Amino acid sequence: MISEPELVGDEEPFGEPEIPGQRKDDAGDRDAAAETVSAADESWFRRPPPQAWRWALGGALVASAVWAAGLYVHESRGPDMGAYRESRNLCLDTEVKALSTTLGKVDSPRPSGREHAARDMATCWIHLVDSAAKEADQHTPTTVFVTYALHKKTDPGPEFEADVGTDMFFGDTEIAMERVDGLGERAYFVRSGGSGIPGLHVLDGQAVLTMTVSPGALSGADSDVTPADASEIRPFMVEDMRALMAKLRS
Repeated sequence: MISEPELVGDEEPFGEPEIPGQRKDDAGDRDAAAETVSAADESWFRRPPPQAWRWALGGALVASAVWAAGLYVHESRGPDMGAYRESRNLCLDTEVKALSTTLGKVDSPRPSGREHAARDMATCWIHLVDSAAKEADQHTPTTVFVTYALHKKTDPGPEFEADVGTDMFFGDTEIAMERVDGLGERAYFVRSGGSGIPGLHVLDGQAVLTMTVSPGALSGADSDVTPADASEIRPFMVEDMRALMAKLRS
C-alpha cells in the first residue's frame, strides 16, 4: 500500500540549493557581510565623517569671528561723519557774505561751543549793522543766530522734522515749513507763527545746522517780520548756509 507524501511546511522540501563549490557556512558569512555593509551604509548617511564635522565647525567659528570683528570696528568707529569736522569757533566759519550785502556789515560776533563724546555743539551770534542808518540813529541791528550740531553716536534724521516744527523762541506756536531742495539731505525754510522770524534748518548726514534772522533791518522799528520780508531774505540765507556747510567740510 502506497502512503501519501508528508507535508514539509514552509521550509524547502529538499533543503536550500547549493551553489557548486560553495559551502553552507560560506553563504552564512556572505549574509553577515551584507548586513554589516548595509549597516555601515546607513550609518554613513546618518552621520558625516569626523573630517566633515571639523570643517563645518571651523567654518562657523571663522564666520562668527569675522562678524564680531566687523561689529567691533563699526562700534569703535561710530557713524560716518561725511567729512564734517568740529567747529572751534563757528563765527569764524560763518561769513554771511550774502546777508551782509543787504542787511549791513558784521558786528560783534559771539561764538560759543561745547564738545562731547556724543555730540559737538557750536553757536554764533552775529549783528549786522547798516553804517549809514546807524549814523543817522535810524537803525536797529539785525541778529543772525547760527547753530551747528555734529552727532557722533546716533542718527539725528528720525527726529529732524520734529525739531524743525518746534519754535525755539515762542514755544508751541504754529510753524510754516517749506521744503528747500538742493541743500543737504533735507532742508526746510520756516517762519515762526509768533513773530514771523525766518529760519533755515538743514540735515546733512550726522550734521544739523540752523540759521535764524531776527528783526532789525528786516522790519524797521516793528518787531514782526512779514511773509514778504521772509521771502526776500530766504535766498541770502540759503547761499550763506551752503557756504557754511562747505567750510565745515573742508
